[in-house]
Amino acid sequence: MPRKTFFNLPEEKRKKITDTLIKYFATRPYSKVDIEDVSRECKVAKGSMYLYFENKKDMYFYVIEESAKKILEVAGRYDFEKISLFEYVEKSFEDTWKFIKEHPYEYMLLEKTAFYDDSPYKEEIQEFLKTKTKSFLYELIVKNQKVGLIREDISPELILIFIESSSWGLKRFFIEMAKLQGLNVYDLPKDYVKKTENDYLKLLKEGIEKK
Repeated sequence: MPRKTFFNLPEEKRKKITDTLIKYFATRPYSKVDIEDVSRECKVAKGSMYLYFENKKDMYFYVIEESAKKILEVAGRYDFEKISLFEYVEKSFEDTWKFIKEHPYEYMLLEKTAFYDDSPYKEEIQEFLKTKTKSFLYELIVKNQKVGLIREDISPELILIFIESSSWGLKRFFIEMAKLQGLNVYDLPKDYVKKTENDYLKLLKEGIEKK
């Protein structure tokens, strides 16, 4: 976590440093993130960055946590006592589009750390994300199993892995489709996006085995 000196900075300066670190870690391999480049863009001395943070790892974990907080704020609006797993997945797709549009680098960073982290701290990050972003979904799966909304013969851990991996994969697919067309992901045709999401939900509910 940042040192006390970082939190003593004016809010605007803290935000500039945080946003710049998120952008660099989201768009470059960990080894290629040069703190001197970050400090130059933020108009602070490179040495000052190490007054604010212990080291590069500290900076990395800080911005991952800040990005996770933002996306969890969205999930925090759901009533998990009433919502079904399928309703949650559908709503999360809708809210993800808003999140990507408003926080593109935060989304890119979370996707990167969740699936193809290239830092020396992959195992630590996976454990961090598990405790920060996965517990609420796991609990929702268990609740849905207990009330008979989803199958109980499959472990909640496996269902969690499947939903997280496939939903991130679908979002990544949309991003690649947009790039091929020279678009931002949120500019893809809404009817195409909605149909694809509905097809995904159908697969999630019914499976792919031909009955």
